[in-house]
Amino acid sequence: MTLPKMWSLCNSQANEHDTALAKRWKDAMDGILIYAGVFSATVAAFVLESIKLLRPDSSADTAQLLRQATQQLAAISNGVPLATPPTTDDTFRPPRYAIHVNILWFLSLCLSLCCALLATLVQQWTRRYLRLAQTTTTPIRRVRIRTFLFDGMESFHTRWMVENIAFLMHAAIFLFFAGLVEFLFAINDEVATVILVTVCIFGAFYIALTALPVLYYQCPYQTPLTSLIWYTGHYLSIGALWPFSRSKGIQKTYQDFWERVRKGFHNHLVNFANDLKFDEKVQKVQDKRKIDEKALKSALTSCSDHRKLETFVDAIPGYLRGKPKSHRVESIRSLFIKPTTDPDPQPAYILTPHLDLLLTSCIDPDVSLDKGLRRQRAITCTRAIGEISKESADLITYLPPATCGKLEKLSHDPDPAIALEALSAIAIAEHALLAHFDERMHLDRHQEASQVLNAIVGERQHHRHHGPGDRRLLIVTDFISSVLSLIPLMEKLSHEDIEAIRKTLVKLCDVSDREEFSPEAQRMFAEMLAEVMRGEAEVKPEGQQSPGLPVSAFQSAVKKATSELANALEVEFKDLLSKTRFAST
Repeated sequence: MTLPKMWSLCNSQANEHDTALAKRWKDAMDGILIYAGVFSATVAAFVLESIKLLRPDSSADTAQLLRQATQQLAAISNGVPLATPPTTDDTFRPPRYAIHVNILWFLSLCLSLCCALLATLVQQWTRRYLRLAQTTTTPIRRVRIRTFLFDGMESFHTRWMVENIAFLMHAAIFLFFAGLVEFLFAINDEVATVILVTVCIFGAFYIALTALPVLYYQCPYQTPLTSLIWYTGHYLSIGALWPFSRSKGIQKTYQDFWERVRKGFHNHLVNFANDLKFDEKVQKVQDKRKIDEKALKSALTSCSDHRKLETFVDAIPGYLRGKPKSHRVESIRSLFIKPTTDPDPQPAYILTPHLDLLLTSCIDPDVSLDKGLRRQRAITCTRAIGEISKESADLITYLPPATCGKLEKLSHDPDPAIALEALSAIAIAEHALLAHFDERMHLDRHQEASQVLNAIVGERQHHRHHGPGDRRLLIVTDFISSVLSLIPLMEKLSHEDIEAIRKTLVKLCDVSDREEFSPEAQRMFAEMLAEVMRGEAEVKPEGQQSPGLPVSAFQSAVKKATSELANALEVEFKDLLSKTRFAST
């Protein structure tokens, strides 16, 4: 990859990341702005009433003066001498509850408005960051500018600030609830008691939502206080362990706590889920494989059309090549076996009907597919079956014989690219089944294995009367013969084709040193190798080669893959090969 392409790739990935991050922040801030607006209007309505409690009530003073005037007029009319009115302290003192309520509600209103202001600022910061990071200039300058700005966001903990803006809104809500309860107690105890119980229940529920993610890492619930509790707990633990941090038994635990704090709450959670160092806190998840199984089932279930399903099947070979092998194989096995506890007779996460559906669309004449799409789909399915066979013959026994029969039909397809992939898959599956068709295979799978083997063998039933060793040798012979007949039909023989053929032959030639081959099987194998070595002039005369690699590349691949097996032949058959270029170095 040239340097400009590398910078362009970096820019492309950075733009994708930044756009997704900006969208998440914008959606979160939009929600906060909407809720803050509605909540502020609600609090303002209550404040308009509560603020009256802080000022003297002029109507009450007027009513008191009218009562005094009425009493004096009544005394005059009755001839009663006027009494001197009692002196009262006219200084107004608002009730204590009114002061408390207004403090709580005004604080709630201020926090709500501050939350809305910060949400607006975050949107402005995001737009500014995108504008500067995506400045039209050379790719390398864009990469450097974006990296510089992104490092600033990380250094100033912008992500943490954005994620905790909602804390102000939560605090405003609880302040409003506190003021509401005290306000109602000054009016009516029964109504206030009902509201108090409701608020307490919600508060307990909120505390539980806050604490659960700290206790159970896979818990999806969280509040802005969750990270605060997590950090507080870790710092308290660090403080408690500090006097004993020199001890060898406690030093590792002390360092682990510091490492978690340095990574942060969210990064620690991601690393925990990736490493899966589960302990007693994790109850339902036992190991990494079970999580992968659930992820694979969910992905397969979400494949709503053939194209998405084809993409899933195309990813199976690469997944199986990963490590650890046994882990990957068991995860794929879960897509073939329906748990007895599942009441659904045909779950959507079972792979076999989906594979059969794709293969059917490739061979059914009533299904009209573009030639290129048909080739891609057929090759995708056959490669997946071949890789599954290579990793575990037991998995192939779960394929219905009808599906295996469709694979055998593809080996005779007029498209040589499809036929080549199908031949490779069939050869690998047959070799794997023969290698495991002994006491090691579960007895309840013997019948299924026999049915699959018969469906895969197809027209080559004459192999049945040979012993296991001869059958393995004849699989190699037939595969080389079939590929040799396909080469003239192929438009070109690419490096990928040669490499695929070589890998298939390497797998097929992987036989036990104790295998015994009959003279007939050895003769057929040696004659086929000799034919391959002599085939260049006959198949591809000089000057008539189609674009791509010459047949000599195919000969070289066959020679490298089969040399060890050829050395195990008897002397007379080695002499047959010595007369060809197979013996040359």
